[in-house]
Amino acid sequence: MDRCIKSDHGWFSGRKADSVSVVVTVQSGFDLDYYNAGVDKEPERSPGGYYINANVRGEAAGRLFGAGSLILGLCGAVDAAQFRQVYSLVDPRTGAHLGAARRDYSRSYEARLAQLRAAEHHATADRAHQLEHQARQDTRQTPAYTDVTVNFSKSISLLHGSIRENAARARDEGDPVAAAWWDTRDTRFCEILQQANTTAMAHLQMWAGVTRTGYHGRLVNGRELGKWEPAELVGTSWLQSTSRDGEMHDHIHNPVLPRVRTLSDGKWRATDTMAIRRQIPAIQATAAAYVEAALSREFGVQWVPRPDGMGSEIRGITQQEIDAFSSRRNSVTAKQAELAEQFRSKYGRAPNQRENLSIHRTAWAATANPSQTARSTSTRPRANGARNGRVNSARH
Repeated sequence: MDRCIKSDHGWFSGRKADSVSVVVTVQSGFDLDYYNAGVDKEPERSPGGYYINANVRGEAAGRLFGAGSLILGLCGAVDAAQFRQVYSLVDPRTGAHLGAARRDYSRSYEARLAQLRAAEHHATADRAHQLEHQARQDTRQTPAYTDVTVNFSKSISLLHGSIRENAARARDEGDPVAAAWWDTRDTRFCEILQQANTTAMAHLQMWAGVTRTGYHGRLVNGRELGKWEPAELVGTSWLQSTSRDGEMHDHIHNPVLPRVRTLSDGKWRATDTMAIRRQIPAIQATAAAYVEAALSREFGVQWVPRPDGMGSEIRGITQQEIDAFSSRRNSVTAKQAELAEQFRSKYGRAPNQRENLSIHRTAWAATANPSQTARSTSTRPRANGARNGRVNSARH
């Protein structure tokens, strides 16, 4: 996910799961220029804007984690202004820079952009934007954060979605008591997901809260001269209930700041991202153990391994129902593959990242059902498959 999160909303991308209900991915986020101008860009064009605007669209407010957040005077819900300031590596209390400044690759970007523009003097405004994106892809960039994404299995998302659907139907039927009951269940469900993630991030702080000091470039008597010192992480957590494609998908983004506060001397140094990546299996197991136990205890669910071995699902929610709520994604994927093949036949090469985004948007529009689009303006989609005979049992 070489921008915000390249595969953040993909199901079980990355390391293969071992019969757990949670899969964790770790990817880097870039595009600092978009970050600096985030207020004028689309949400997904800015590392900060993506998370902040999810909250604006109705998702849960971000939560701070990591011992370093407390050092910066941050706690509780995320403030948008402070969020952008901290992820620009600025201390919100003093305005001082947090550690060494990011390397500036703007000159190489500008040179590459000038080269691309020179080759296409008559580029349209849309093409000019594509050239800017291509120049960013072709030049080196410094990550703005490392995103640790906790993805909950599809059946968890369907169960959660059907709880919300029950609340909506109760309101439609004029039953405020029932609606309030389901809303309480929804709140508790969200809190279980948040607590599972909080437990996983506490593990991350304990085992990946380190920074490298000294020189690690060579070995003496088989050992590195540098050290790994304990440090305090800074991160935020963002619970989201839908994917970018609009499908039910409970997941939590945890963008970790690329700076940590060293315990020994209080200096801000680089985050050891390899230490974070090594903890993927443990983070995954920690979150899965918590969410499975909590949902079993409070919602009475049972778990069964997926047939493909990539995670566990809630017993009683069938694969057919899971596929039914992923049909939109499947149709888009098939159409996108078709368009990508047409592109390769026409231009003799594979599409780049920007062109793939354009192909995806074309596929999304091409596979849309006009009648469903029209009905959506007046009728809320119903989660019948996940609701009938399953979520009602959570009321007992």
